[in-house]
Amino acid sequence: MFRLKELREESGIKRSELARKLGINAGTIANYENEIRQAPYEYLILFAKYFDVSVDYLLGKEKTEEVKTRLNGALNESERQLIEAYRNCSPTGKSRILEYAGLWKNHQV
Repeated sequence: MFRLKELREESGIKRSELARKLGINAGTIANYENEIRQAPYEYLILFAKYFDVSVDYLLGKEKTEEVKTRLNGALNESERQLIEAYRNCSPTGKSRILEYAGLWKNHQV
């Protein structure tokens, strides 16, 4: 996994914190980062979703500039903060956030 460590460090997140958030052992993540073991497809998807990149980018098959340009134009800071807060919620919290967002989406001023 070519870019997992790079993405984690760019995000300022410790390996143990990422492991806790994704429910994966920190040692397992270290093995992926150091290319001792290959992550299964399910974990590749988890990592890609967490860092908001494609699996191709994670595996080094997509150019850095293309991804950063796409992502920088896609979300503003408040949107990134909202996504991070959502990711840290329990399943019940996520459900309530989606319900609340749906109410506002249909709200006419």
